[in-house]
Amino acid sequence: MDLQVIVWLFYCILLPTTLLTACLFRYNALSLVYFLYVLLLPWFLCPNKHTIRGHTGRFIRAVFCTSLLFVLAHICFQTVLYTYPPLNLAIGDNCSQWDSLTRHIGLSRLLLDDPWSVSRLVCPDLGVCVVALVTTVLCSRLVKNREMVAAANITTLEDDPPDKTTEDEEEAASGDEDEEERSSPGDPDEEVSTATKAKQLAERLKATARRALRDLGRILAISLLALAGITQPSAFSAIYFLLFIGVCTWWAYHLPISHLGFNALCVMVGFFTAGHMVCLYLYQCLLAQALFPPHSLWARLFGLKDIIIPGNCSSPYDLNLNADHDWPVYVNPGILFFLYITITTVLKTGCHGTPHQVEEEQLEKREESKEEMVELRTWNQQKDNYDDDTQLILLSMGTESSRGGPVAEESQTDMGVSGAPSGQQSESPFFLLGRVVMQQSYVCALIAMMVWSITYHSWLTFVLLLWACLIWILRARRHAATLCSPFILLYGLALCCLQYIWAMELQPELPTTVGTMSLRQLGLDRAQYPCLRLGAMLLFTLTFWLLVRQSVKENFSRKRKMTIQLQEVTTGDGAANESVLKVLGGMVMSCYAKYWIYVCGGMFIMVSFAGKLVGYKIIYMLLFLLCLCLYQVYYPLWRRLLKLFWWLVVAYTMLVLISIYTYQFEDFPGYWRNFTGFTEEQLAAIGLETFALSELFSSILIPGFFLLACILQLHYFHKPFMRITDLEHVTPIHRKKNSEKTELTGSSNVAVNSGEEDLVTNTDDESEDEVELMPSKWGLVMDRLLVLSRRFSDNLTKVQVFLWRLLELHILKMVSFFAVWVALEEPSVMNLVLVVLWSLAMPYGRFRPMASCLSTVWVCVIIVCKMLYQLSVVNPAEYSSNCTMPITNETNLLRQEMMNSSLYKNPVDPAKWFGIRKDATVLGYSKNHLIVLMLLVFEATVYRHQAHHYRQLQRSPPTIPALFPAATRDTLDQGLIPCLKYLLNYTFYKFGLEICFLMTVNVIGQRMNFPVIIHGCWLVAIVVRRRRAAIAKIWPKYCLFLSIFMIYQYILCVGMPPALCIDYPWRWKTTVLMNSALIKWIYLPDFYTVPNSKNLIADFVLLMCASQQWKVFENEQIEEWMVVAGENTDDPEPMDGRLFNPAPNFINCRSYLDMAKVLVFRHLFWFVLSVVFITGATRISVFGLGYLLACFFFLLFGTRLLVKKSRTRLVLWDCLIIYNVAVIISKNMLSILACVFVFEMQKSFCWVIQLFSLVCTVKGYYDPNAVSDRTCSLPVEEAGIIWDSICFLFLLLQRRVFLSFYFLHVRAELQASAKQASR
Repeated sequence: MDLQVIVWLFYCILLPTTLLTACLFRYNALSLVYFLYVLLLPWFLCPNKHTIRGHTGRFIRAVFCTSLLFVLAHICFQTVLYTYPPLNLAIGDNCSQWDSLTRHIGLSRLLLDDPWSVSRLVCPDLGVCVVALVTTVLCSRLVKNREMVAAANITTLEDDPPDKTTEDEEEAASGDEDEEERSSPGDPDEEVSTATKAKQLAERLKATARRALRDLGRILAISLLALAGITQPSAFSAIYFLLFIGVCTWWAYHLPISHLGFNALCVMVGFFTAGHMVCLYLYQCLLAQALFPPHSLWARLFGLKDIIIPGNCSSPYDLNLNADHDWPVYVNPGILFFLYITITTVLKTGCHGTPHQVEEEQLEKREESKEEMVELRTWNQQKDNYDDDTQLILLSMGTESSRGGPVAEESQTDMGVSGAPSGQQSESPFFLLGRVVMQQSYVCALIAMMVWSITYHSWLTFVLLLWACLIWILRARRHAATLCSPFILLYGLALCCLQYIWAMELQPELPTTVGTMSLRQLGLDRAQYPCLRLGAMLLFTLTFWLLVRQSVKENFSRKRKMTIQLQEVTTGDGAANESVLKVLGGMVMSCYAKYWIYVCGGMFIMVSFAGKLVGYKIIYMLLFLLCLCLYQVYYPLWRRLLKLFWWLVVAYTMLVLISIYTYQFEDFPGYWRNFTGFTEEQLAAIGLETFALSELFSSILIPGFFLLACILQLHYFHKPFMRITDLEHVTPIHRKKNSEKTELTGSSNVAVNSGEEDLVTNTDDESEDEVELMPSKWGLVMDRLLVLSRRFSDNLTKVQVFLWRLLELHILKMVSFFAVWVALEEPSVMNLVLVVLWSLAMPYGRFRPMASCLSTVWVCVIIVCKMLYQLSVVNPAEYSSNCTMPITNETNLLRQEMMNSSLYKNPVDPAKWFGIRKDATVLGYSKNHLIVLMLLVFEATVYRHQAHHYRQLQRSPPTIPALFPAATRDTLDQGLIPCLKYLLNYTFYKFGLEICFLMTVNVIGQRMNFPVIIHGCWLVAIVVRRRRAAIAKIWPKYCLFLSIFMIYQYILCVGMPPALCIDYPWRWKTTVLMNSALIKWIYLPDFYTVPNSKNLIADFVLLMCASQQWKVFENEQIEEWMVVAGENTDDPEPMDGRLFNPAPNFINCRSYLDMAKVLVFRHLFWFVLSVVFITGATRISVFGLGYLLACFFFLLFGTRLLVKKSRTRLVLWDCLIIYNVAVIISKNMLSILACVFVFEMQKSFCWVIQLFSLVCTVKGYYDPNAVSDRTCSLPVEEAGIIWDSICFLFLLLQRRVFLSFYFLHVRAELQASAKQASR
């Protein structure tokens, strides 16, 4: 390691660490000297060959001599003390005057039996002495080495002067070369070497890094000034606090400060900080604490804290940390020391720059002076030469706002954030972004005013809330905020200063009341950690400073525009950066314009359901639901009233905020009670109650942020949102792309004329000369990235178009399914309306838009009713019914069943029958209906989005609802992918009838009770008709039956109002035996065995499929559908009247699709027979025997069946299908024996159970452990109709195979094979 580095490590790290350790581990006069050395050390430069011979070397030697003197003093004092007894007697005991004096000096009696105390008192001097000695020796060796190198260089120079130069001369020569390179502009005929370019780049990077570090150091110093002022508020710390406020206010008003003035300020702060730390250090000794006790006024006023507890008479050498203080007391000295180091570092870097650095700074000033600038002066003094590097300048901008006011650039000071030249700043996108943020500083200031008032509740901060709300509702709010900015800043500083006074530990001296009003209501009280509150207030005030700074710049720029018209010279790079920023800003604005309204909608739900439900939150939800209803029902009126709606929400939120805010003050609850006549409980139900501090913050913060979200939507995103959602004036997509290309590739920056409402900076039109630039490597990379981004954007757009199309086709099914599912989850009278609407809307398509609108309105009514019922003023116990239990001879209910009956178990709430009840969490109780409402609104959004999309494309919506319009019947046989697309388009069109049959079987298998017998009868009636045309004739009647039957079953689930206290007739004591299992199987309403409404979801899915199939029956008669999707025919002889088979021959397997066709149309028959065999073999019963006989019958015929006539083959196959359906229906009918009379069947008819494999597949009829009889076991594993359903599926598929044109190729191939074999 280099010796210079070692010296720096010792001087900069080890020596100050040792000195600081010596100060912290003992507190006496000797350590005070070390502490003074610690404070002096940062002012000296780091040791090198020049500074060692100057002040730095003398400082190191002084430290060494002082520490050596202290070590010798310790040795002499202890020697004399133990060898000269009169001195020991003169000092006396521990509490004597001389003993205390010697201990404060640092020369005290050392107790040899306490080695820790001896080490703590003596070792610091030894450590400092050793480190200082080593540092001195290293410095001497460094000087000697430098002298030897210099002598060697001189000797070499004398020996060979033409070839060698000294190191200094080399540096000077290189400096001269650099100067020549800088002074002479680049000659196009001369070529600059790569090394020179690298050296120039390194110099520029060094200069940039030096400026950045300089500015960061100054920012850090000012920030630490604020921290030192607020960490422990006191009279000493108030100096830092006031200096910070003064500096920031000076900066905000663009007042000039010279380099000398800034350095003088730093010197004063440094000396004051050093004195402050010395006072804190001296206060840790016993004498200072005796003069100013810790709880005395002077100690509290100046922030003197006893961090260290000195020893007493019994243990004078003990050193204890006082742990009774809060953490800011221990942090404060560290912040002061850090501030002191930062200040001295800033001064050293500013005052002791190298000549090369000074030369660069002067060159930088000359470059800046060439740029076009405007001085911001607050006085009318004209100066010709103002070369100070802290001159306040404002870049001349040729842009103006829509109101005619110019947009000022960010002026730069020497103590500011950036010291880059203005030309570089104009080329930086970050600078342009910062300018945009500065121009919207009034938004940040208004938000800070509201958050300040919400965070710290008081009358003084209430003024900020009213002030911010008043400015928000003004039309010219930016101008109003600019005019009020000085007063806002003054008021904020006054609040900070008042809070600072009350943050001091002066509670006994400061007043607590003014008249009868407590000062706590004004916010004048001391927090547990005052520094946190003051820090937050200063952060809020920072936005006020930014607002004032921006307003001052705009005022000066406006005056300049009125007097002098200056033209701005821009470069191509700056225009490109500005255009990029404009494009990014436009993308962000369009994104916010589209989606910010969703944020507002989410905030509506949050503000309505967060915390306890009260009256004002219900009004929020009522407004939200009213907006959604209007959006769903009458879109043009919704657009016209949307702005009025936002104004109403903003006004109401302000009213809520002010009411809750003022209600927290002491006298206001009484005022409200007298004014309204309500009790405290009624006011609490409205939302007016006194909160604790944490509850108050959340109660005010959520409406406050909601107010901000609505204001942003109203003032900034409403107009672009209205343009986006306008369905009457839609720009075609090709025109939109052309306009975007023109805007991006034009020769000028087009002004965005969006007025004061826009967040994007407005710019004037400017003309520029076209400059041809040779493409560079980075340019090619950017072009490639641009191409990839465009490709990604195109793919993303295609995915979006596909998803929107998918939603357009199926959103209605999603909405109807979820709406009915929610209604089935909670059977009630109010949900009955949803079931009726969607049960009728499914088969009758013209009723669907009306059903959506009515469902939206009704769901809103349900949500409002549920919320109103949760209010504390609603008490169900006041009107609930207590039904008396009947006697035993009046009912067939057992005693245990009566105890569990909802009629007698608890008091009956009449509202529960309507669908309203009390719940712990309102959001969890209402979330299902909220999701239904969101889906209904989303349905309308999907349809309107697609209407907008089709108008952009300038074409009408497609008449055939296909996901892939290009996939038709003609493209079906072109490959596997086109086949999959065709199936995705028209699967239900081709196989909808079979899907309906499977849904019917699914309903039967899930429920297995009496109502599904009717479904089975309908299935038989439809299947036996066989022909598609015959089935289509009765299909509308079937759909009507399903709708009415769905409504009827839901009415059974709702039942009678339990508040009537009347039980159902089948629970009366009669001769007819009606037990609970039979009631459940018949699906009768009951208060004990409540019908399971969730099973009806399968019925509704069947209704949806049947309704869609009705539409298919109508569409397959339309010629357009027949051309695009193909014909749906079930003619046993499809070739009658045709000359050739329209399906291509696939037997030779020319593609993967042909291979799949061979598997389906040639080999599926044998797979179906295997499924039939498995269906019969897996269960030993009469029904299984029928499957086995059918399987062997078809296997007996084998291939001969496939080559028979179609009519014969279809008759045999339909017989098997009808048998399969008959088995399913028979098992359903026999379920009454397996579920209701299982005990009787086990006792007397066990052979019937074994013959038909009877077992109940639906849970809840009986306890499985109660029927575990060894003599007659139930065939649990052989129960159910799962295999029957699978068999039914494959039988239907094989029937469609027999009826297809593709099967004719299989039949022809089999016939040819048979003839060839016979030959």
